[in-house]
Amino acid sequence: MNMKNQWKLGLAAVLCTCLLLPGPRAEAVEISPETQAEFDRLIEIGAGDILDQFLSSLPEEVRNALVQAEEQKYANPTVPLDAQNLPGSGICGVSLNWELSEKGVLTVSGTGEMFDFREGRPAPWSESREAIKEVVLAEGVTNIGNLAFVGCINLEKLTLPDKLETIGDEAFRGCTSLEELKLPGSLKSIGWAAFANCSALTWIQIPGTVDTLGGYAFFGCTKLNTVAIPDSVTAIETAAFRGCTSLVDVSIPENVSFIGSQAFYGCSSLRSVAIPEAVTTISEMAFYGCTGLKSAELSINLEKIGAEAFAGCSSLTSLSIPGSVRTIGDGAFRDCASITSVMIPSGVTEIGNYVFRNCRGLTAVVLPETLERIGRYAFSYCSKLETIRIPAAVTEIGTEAFSNCGMWSVTFQGAAPTIWDNAFKGVQATAFYPQDAQGWNRKATVSYGGNLTWETI
Repeated sequence: MNMKNQWKLGLAAVLCTCLLLPGPRAEAVEISPETQAEFDRLIEIGAGDILDQFLSSLPEEVRNALVQAEEQKYANPTVPLDAQNLPGSGICGVSLNWELSEKGVLTVSGTGEMFDFREGRPAPWSESREAIKEVVLAEGVTNIGNLAFVGCINLEKLTLPDKLETIGDEAFRGCTSLEELKLPGSLKSIGWAAFANCSALTWIQIPGTVDTLGGYAFFGCTKLNTVAIPDSVTAIETAAFRGCTSLVDVSIPENVSFIGSQAFYGCSSLRSVAIPEAVTTISEMAFYGCTGLKSAELSINLEKIGAEAFAGCSSLTSLSIPGSVRTIGDGAFRDCASITSVMIPSGVTEIGNYVFRNCRGLTAVVLPETLERIGRYAFSYCSKLETIRIPAAVTEIGTEAFSNCGMWSVTFQGAAPTIWDNAFKGVQATAFYPQDAQGWNRKATVSYGGNLTWETI
């Protein structure tokens, strides 16, 4: 069956399922030529949402007669035996046509916007998507619809018009043979997961007109090695480059003020990153598992480092936390085995759970006088950390906060804080406390899972 007829049959079937109500079949219903013409036009162009609204505005008997007649039209179609494998053609926008040649070239021509497609209402060429090797969008096409070319696994060449403005959500997701991508200078928006899992894509040129880069836009592009984000982009959305394991260099422009969660998650080849001054928050897991990352230059206006933002960055050696930072989320630098020293800026009141857990190369830590709480496992397994000074404002030290550290000296500078079980598990050290400070007594001067020898200062 011709793909165009298949698509219209499927749409008519959906309409029948959704709109026909139980009751006796109408014997004869008068339908005006204008109503019939509008119904036929909406069926032809595949304007599903508009068609739904149009049908809902009609009397029930007219609505039922229209969709029953459309269903009957395709109930027992007569199709030549060899027609099923012929290239297809049809409409994919109000003023756009498409045609698939025998050589696998899909051409979209006309003017204006392409329809948005979705699960259950796919692009009209979807059943032939594995035969598509090249896509040519002629001049006049202004946008690419959602899910337009999803799963075209043999698509190797893409030609885009000079005045293209928008690439829709998941438009090219899973086009695993697409290697290079040059986007036109008119482009303004790249949608959610637009090029996700284009695993052969090695190079992309994003023009300076793009101001919206959707979440998951290049998720799983495992061969993408270099990307220059234009100055027009102000946010790196959620997981935009997650899993780009070959990405070595990325330039984040000064206009970017937001880095979303998992933005560069698992970019294991990324070597360095500079966070622009406009960024005040690095979201959770933004650089999680960037095992090749050696240096991270953080914004001087940064206020919050999200949970696990740099967790697992095992090569990270250069780390300077700006004085503007007030919040460090749980596990922010967990498993950063190459960090050797860190100074927590004044103004931070809490070090969250697991923040520096398993930072095995950490030898020196300076805690601020503003610190009030040290979370669970905050420094556990920092096996080279030899000494620590606990500021006077600290009122709580969480479970196993310093477990299995290599410390030989712990100095408390104020009143006895609440110290939870096993806070110093596996630690053999001398613990010093001020003799006249409040709360230091026999109940407070115990080993907390380790072997602490207590002395006054």
